[in-house]
Amino acid sequence: NPEGAVKWLEEVEIIFEAMRCTEEDKTSLGSYMLREEANHWWKNARQRLGAGELQSLGRCLKGSFG
Repeated sequence: NPEGAVKWLEEVEIIFEAMRCTEEDKTSLGSYMLREEANHWWKNARQRLGAGELQSLGRCLKGSFG
């Protein structure tokens, strides 16, 4: 969902501005927040797809990004 991703990024930028984060802190906090979003996505995918299809999806993604 590209629109959801843009909204998420805008919200993160608002948080960084409110906290007056340094560039280094933005990198650390942004990585943490993105990792949490990814964990949430995988948990939902596991529930929807089941183990077999999830493994196939994981192999496909590793082939694309690994």
